[in-house]
Amino acid sequence: MNTNKTIGKKIVILFGLACLLSVASCSSDDEGGTVTPSAALPIISVNGDSEGIVRSGSAIEVDLNFVAEAGNQSLVVNRNGGLLEEISLDAAADSFTYNTQVIPDDAEEGEVFEFEFILVDTQNQESTPVSYSANTAVYDTIEIGGTSVYEVTIPEFGIVSSGTSIKFIEGRDYFIGGSLDFDSGSSFTVEADVTIYMAAGLEDSAGITANSGSVVAIEGSASNPIVITSSNVLTGNAESGDWDRFELEETENAILRYVRMEYATTSLRLDAVDNSNTVEYIQSYYSSEEGFYTSNGNVNFKYLINTKSGDTGFRFGDAYTGKMQFIITQGEDHDETEFYVRENASIIASNLTLLGPGEDAEEGGDIIEINSSANTFKIYNSIISQSVDEDIKFDGDMPISDLQGDNVLAYSYFFNNDDPLKDNAIDFFGTFDEDGTLLTNPFYNNAITGGSDPDDLDFEEIDGIDVDQFVPNTSVTAKESFNPSTVDAFFTSVTFVGAVENAENDWTTGWVKNVDGSIR
Repeated sequence: MNTNKTIGKKIVILFGLACLLSVASCSSDDEGGTVTPSAALPIISVNGDSEGIVRSGSAIEVDLNFVAEAGNQSLVVNRNGGLLEEISLDAAADSFTYNTQVIPDDAEEGEVFEFEFILVDTQNQESTPVSYSANTAVYDTIEIGGTSVYEVTIPEFGIVSSGTSIKFIEGRDYFIGGSLDFDSGSSFTVEADVTIYMAAGLEDSAGITANSGSVVAIEGSASNPIVITSSNVLTGNAESGDWDRFELEETENAILRYVRMEYATTSLRLDAVDNSNTVEYIQSYYSSEEGFYTSNGNVNFKYLINTKSGDTGFRFGDAYTGKMQFIITQGEDHDETEFYVRENASIIASNLTLLGPGEDAEEGGDIIEINSSANTFKIYNSIISQSVDEDIKFDGDMPISDLQGDNVLAYSYFFNNDDPLKDNAIDFFGTFDEDGTLLTNPFYNNAITGGSDPDDLDFEEIDGIDVDQFVPNTSVTAKESFNPSTVDAFFTSVTFVGAVENAENDWTTGWVKNVDGSIR
């Protein structure tokens, strides 16, 4: 037997069968065989925007356009990466409105539902997918002064109960028509670039209070701050005291960062708040009473600015004890104190720039007042200027010893104050001989010449510091190049005086509002 020939015949037969199978798979017949696609791939597109805002509990509505040479067969719909449904289509249709899906009632503000649409033609060819994003809105919109804002639903008695979350998302503006009081177990989140309009003119002023056990995360940025302001801003007649306050009560781990509070009664009230909370980059703008009011607790602060409050700019009272750095106040013409430490409060502070309304103002209060012998305070690397009254006043017996004592005011600059010092504050400025020459300067402050009478003192000044002007022309190094981080690790390591080093390093740029209403 010729084995080679037999093998050859088998190979030929197998090859022939393969060819027949191949032809069968690539041919068409009238008996239902596979049809070779002959039409162009179908095309699907969204008619309009590929994203939209949809109210929770409402159906999405997406207008789709079709081009299918072989005719439409079905629409495949995916949601959040998985198959949702497949819908049969009219073969000749060139458009379709998809509106069968409803955003859940319990969807969170800003929760995004991603849809993907694929057109299948009668030859089972699929189009390139197109996408649509449905962004949830929990609230309806209303018009105030021609501006559309989301109207926040106020719960019964204004109480946000445990298990309830309120979230305001980036780029949206909200209106709060009453007070919100967050109970333990609730949460309040505000993203960057949100403006919150508080209802103005209510008999019981609108306000926001976060209580112990609530979760607070309110975090803007220098380029996109969060603004809490009066609804009258939208109608052009906002005034100090249009709304009440933002208040933290015994909270833990709350975050307030890059927030501007405008036209409140008291912009920020903190009661028994501890140092687990983050409070920094906050501006109080034209409050009718205090700008910042802190009682009890030991919360620490950085980067705060009070602009033109009608009462005390910064008030620290009761048993508060804490640290602060980079603090600015721009004083108004009133007889209240700009920086007031009272009751049993104790502070350690550095890099303050505390400005009064100017020596020629019609009226004005003290810039710093320490009013109880129970207080202790330490202030470093600061600027106190532009007072029409005393720049620093002690109400009570304030023992002054040295840089290691309980009460320290050191490495700081005082100038352009009508009535510079009261009581024993002069003890911080050294000793002088009979002709006024400075002999000793144990606290390294800026007196140049003087005597036993505060009116005899002359002070070294800083160019650029003036009424409402808190940025010096150039950086001024503290005497002895003192660095407050050597006092406590809380303090940022710097050696300049004042809250802002210079124009090149100005932390207020982009989010702080000037006295005239422009953004710095």
